[in-house]
Amino acid sequence: MIPSVQVSVIQNPGASSAQVVPAVMRVIRNLETEFPGIKFEVAYDNAHFVDILFDNVWHELILAVILTAIAVMFFLGEWRGTLIALVTLPTSLALAVLMMVPFGMTFNSGTLIGLLLSIGRLVDDSIIDIHAVERHLRMGKDPKTATIDGIAEVRLAVIASTLMIVIALAPLLFAGGITQMMFRELVWPLIFGLLASMLVSFTLTALLCANLLRHEEARDADRRHPVLRWIYLLVDPFQRLLDRLERGYGRSLRWALGNRFINLCRVLATLILGLAFYYFIGSEMMPLADTGQAVGFLEMEPGTSFAGTEAAVKKLEAIMLKHPELEKASIEVGAETMFESWTPFFTGYQMPQVNGAAMMLTFSDKDKRKRTIFQLMDTIRAEALRTIPGIRRLQIKEMGSDVMATAAAPIHVNVYGPDLQELDRLGRETLQVAEKMPEMFQPGRTWTLGLPDYRIQADPQRAQEVGLSPAAIAQQAYYALRGGLTNEFWRAPNLRQNTILVRYEQEDRARLEDVESLYVTTPDGRQILLKSVARVERASAPTAIEHDGLKRVIGVTGYYRIGSLPSMDVVMNLVANTYGGSKKLGVEPVNFPPGYGMEMRGDMTQMMDSFRRLLTGLALSLVLMYLVLVVQFRGFLQPLQMIASLPLELSGVFIALWLAGQAFSTVSILGIIVLTGMDITTAVLLIDMIMRTRDTRAASRRTADAPQTAMDAGRAESAPGRPPSVVERDEAIIEACPQRLRPILMTAGITLVVMLPVALAPKTGLDAYQPLATAVVGGLLMGTILSLYDIPIMHTYVDDFLRWLHRTFLGREYVWKHPETDDQPTPPGPAGPEEAPARA
Repeated sequence: MIPSVQVSVIQNPGASSAQVVPAVMRVIRNLETEFPGIKFEVAYDNAHFVDILFDNVWHELILAVILTAIAVMFFLGEWRGTLIALVTLPTSLALAVLMMVPFGMTFNSGTLIGLLLSIGRLVDDSIIDIHAVERHLRMGKDPKTATIDGIAEVRLAVIASTLMIVIALAPLLFAGGITQMMFRELVWPLIFGLLASMLVSFTLTALLCANLLRHEEARDADRRHPVLRWIYLLVDPFQRLLDRLERGYGRSLRWALGNRFINLCRVLATLILGLAFYYFIGSEMMPLADTGQAVGFLEMEPGTSFAGTEAAVKKLEAIMLKHPELEKASIEVGAETMFESWTPFFTGYQMPQVNGAAMMLTFSDKDKRKRTIFQLMDTIRAEALRTIPGIRRLQIKEMGSDVMATAAAPIHVNVYGPDLQELDRLGRETLQVAEKMPEMFQPGRTWTLGLPDYRIQADPQRAQEVGLSPAAIAQQAYYALRGGLTNEFWRAPNLRQNTILVRYEQEDRARLEDVESLYVTTPDGRQILLKSVARVERASAPTAIEHDGLKRVIGVTGYYRIGSLPSMDVVMNLVANTYGGSKKLGVEPVNFPPGYGMEMRGDMTQMMDSFRRLLTGLALSLVLMYLVLVVQFRGFLQPLQMIASLPLELSGVFIALWLAGQAFSTVSILGIIVLTGMDITTAVLLIDMIMRTRDTRAASRRTADAPQTAMDAGRAESAPGRPPSVVERDEAIIEACPQRLRPILMTAGITLVVMLPVALAPKTGLDAYQPLATAVVGGLLMGTILSLYDIPIMHTYVDDFLRWLHRTFLGREYVWKHPETDDQPTPPGPAGPEEAPARA
């Protein structure tokens, strides 16, 4: 590292790093050509991380498409349906990207993750359509008729399932605060993908199904094809497995319907067990991410000269260069101007003063090194504190891949009170507590007493004798110590406006004797020593005076690490140990006088606000989804069984986070919101098929003018004590649900295939979304499996409740009736009292 002049180029908020950085590099190359003596080196390049992120996300997108194609082939079991899905998937993706254009959106980490999340759903609508058309083809219909009837059968279910997820996500777009900033560009592409998938299923999927899908005879010919034959050798065993699963699911569902109380106890036990895991996973604002970039701040003891700071920085540079993982470093040694205390640093951190330095570090991609960025930062800091004397504070923070990338320390508590001396004591003792906590990394406090402060007390009588006022003495002393600017002047040949800072050299004002020996000028032009007209005292002043809520505060900050306690738990432990002490750590309680106290800041306040906004959005989503389901199912009770099944997904989420060693965060809540829409989709598919089957059976019963079919009558006789209508309901459930098993498993399987790489081994730039993928994987696994049983059982409870309402308040029995015959008179029969309107 060599001394240099740093030039920072900051792009406009709406600009793209991928376009700005190459343009800047072209200008730099032109300058090097024009001025051969100038050498430019890039110390920090935002495009470095952007390029890595884009490569990794595009890799995940391509991998997701390939895995989706393989999954579709295995689930559908024939190449024609797979071809349809492979055509509709990129079409939906392209349409979603096209929808982003009017909104001025660009490709970034948020939008690309949104598109990645949508892949599992982009083929969902087409898969449901294909499966429905194939079922009608097996009935002997021609392809066009099967396409019309099959897609018409599931059209409302497809619309409802898409709207469920859109409604679940929409409140996040208007949540406000940092929550909206974090998730806006992720949610929009996801919504666009869902809408594009629905539009493609309306049009392109139907067209392809009518022209490509064939009866079994044509498929037998495909199996004799020399290339396709090998594919079917791999696919057919999986198809036979799915057939066995459907039959086994029907048998297990029959048992579950006959043992509803046992299943209800199992649901409650699962819910309680899953929620209990919440207390073992902790909470944080955003997950830590290893992006390979870090920002640091070095502060020497107050009063350290510029030369002393520079010497310490050179030692720090030598320590950093020992690590081959470091690719670039830019260290800016403290400013020595009259503006040193307030000039802003371009990252958002304060410009270092004469005793400080700011640094930007770039490490190699995490896939190319064995140590994480956190291990490197802690190793560098530990060696620096051990070998470099005079360091008051050294903190190095990773730059994440989200909106919190340049935020301050995640762990931050403010000690408030009126007196600076007392605040300094409380801050020092609180820091001592933090330093003994093993889960607290790089603790520090925001300011300290000890800044050299010269207090000049003028002697009024002596000053009057020489013709000086106290104000004149103070002004001359100020200019000597802090400096003053000359008048502006123009300098040829470029006629630039210039000014000069005039003040004593630092070595001429470093000691008390130097200050006393300063000369002041009297009105008659004589120069006399400052100590002849004033008394100079040296005192200690705070390095900064901070206020929070109109109260003086001192902050104690720190960081946490992956594998240790998350930020919220660390803050709570710090507060508890400060107020109550800890025998385990060997610390006594800090004594807070009246008027002094501690408040939590940092991630804690952001976290509480974000959690509140996200949970409010989730509650609003549930209300809106319920209203949409009421419209679709023409009743208020049927949708309740779908909403009531949602808490079960939380068990899977919390257990998955605990197994993965991840904390509950804002992205986890986003995963729960996405899961909510997915689980509602499963419920919609099951209930829609159950109701259609019951409608068909009711219509058949009325056509035959009989209370039940002969087959169901036989079953009713074998189930003493159960009304025939209950037996018919259960048989309709057992008949309907296995028909929806394959598309439900297919949708869940594709989503799992897409999310598992992000959940298990995320690449650079995707770290921050790992808990989202983990939440989706865990919630989807448990939610899908449980919903296959719990939704039908909840349907029977709702049905029983309707029967009770009819008997209690209407005095007649409840019978399911086909909606097309609800308003038509029913012919009299032996079961006349049962023939009341049934749809709730």
